[in-house]
Amino acid sequence: MYFNQYIYVIAQSANQLQIISNNTVVRTISLPSYSPAVPFKITGCDGDFYIVYQKGPVVEINSDGNVVNVFKLPKIGKFPEICSADGYVIVTASSGNLIYFIKNGVVSNVTVMQSPQGLAHDNYTNVLYVGSFATNEIYGISLSSFKIVYNFTLNESGMETMTFVPPDEIAVATNDQQVFFLNASSGKVEAVTTLPVSDSGINGYSQMIYIPYDGLVAISLAHHNDQVALIDPKNGGIVDLVTVGNAPNGIVYDPQNHMIYVMDYASNEVSYFSPPAPQTSFTTTTPHSPSILPYEIIIAVAVIIVAVGLLLLMRRGKK
Repeated sequence: MYFNQYIYVIAQSANQLQIISNNTVVRTISLPSYSPAVPFKITGCDGDFYIVYQKGPVVEINSDGNVVNVFKLPKIGKFPEICSADGYVIVTASSGNLIYFIKNGVVSNVTVMQSPQGLAHDNYTNVLYVGSFATNEIYGISLSSFKIVYNFTLNESGMETMTFVPPDEIAVATNDQQVFFLNASSGKVEAVTTLPVSDSGINGYSQMIYIPYDGLVAISLAHHNDQVALIDPKNGGIVDLVTVGNAPNGIVYDPQNHMIYVMDYASNEVSYFSPPAPQTSFTTTTPHSPSILPYEIIIAVAVIIVAVGLLLLMRRGKK
């Protein structure tokens, strides 16, 4: 998670929240243990940090590292998503059919489809989009009324991760190794990307983000792969496949230095690289197989957003 010029990462097996500035860990906060549940993803809201645990609680801590609240939410499951929007912390019950909303220590919920997994917030209309792993449905929930105002369907299920693409699209990545770009009001598919991965590169650990610097979308190909795909949402074209460490998971963009940071699950590293500069149109690349690239070892850190490993090495990726 990026917040206030810092990157916040979770060291899963160490139960730590680590704070990075200029590619250096500047602070470490110990997280409470709820074995066998482990910390999974993080978001921030009103100065506090919220960490969702796999098959466990949501823990709120303040900037001093003190636990403020522990929310025991049913059916969180193995792949919960968490984000903040409109003053709420929002969490999916990935093993159930609820979306939880936390504000000022109070929890409310909205019933949705089975196995909600992806979240994307349209800050223009204040609508939260929810994608399901178990069905082919996408719901849009108004955060003004908490009513379902949109209900779209795709031709396939298995939605793993989502992101909002300004001004009016949502990107949806599926287990069938495709990324769909949908109009946020009509649900019309505007573009489709088919990723060149034969062994399920997109899964529940994958993360997808929009890069405001150049208008591209980045997605980590988490399963048995070592690449991050950069996609042009205008046409679905793959602009680049950047080789990072093994099994990249969490991914975050730093707007201060225009770097993308990627947690490499299997190699216990954090990689970082620069996205392409803004262009009127991007040239697409021919998909290629992963390859080993040289790296500069920088610092031992923990994972970005979704991760595991007691000791991680940060390294600079080269395209």
